[in-house]
Amino acid sequence: MPAFPVTRAGVILAVADVDRSVAFYRDMLGFEVEAVYDDPPYASLVRAGMRLSLAEQGHPADDRPGVLMVAPPDPSSAAAVLVLEVADCLAVHADLLAAGADMLAPPFSPPWGGHRFFLRDPDGFLVEVEQPA
Repeated sequence: MPAFPVTRAGVILAVADVDRSVAFYRDMLGFEVEAVYDDPPYASLVRAGMRLSLAEQGHPADDRPGVLMVAPPDPSSAAAVLVLEVADCLAVHADLLAAGADMLAPPFSPPWGGHRFFLRDPDGFLVEVEQPA
């Protein structure tokens, strides 16, 4: 089994309205807003060493082909993406690929820096492994 150090874990939630959700997590639950993006609407918040990201539902991404994130249609069920931050994303990708992980696409390097890739767990939940910029 591959072993790699994780520097921080977090989650990405698909939401219907990023501004409304930012206000809730910031004002109601005390999260600090780290970054807000417009296209597509997206925000990152932090609290107690955890990163919570809010992504407006319905936007496709090249590095998670065939998977469209949506806010849960029923409040009694929810889906999320587990995020693991690492120091060397490309090395972790190589290790997990060699171990037979179900990868969605090759690592992605966004224009603002860093690297990331997505894989599926045995139930189909997404895990994002990311090296921040």
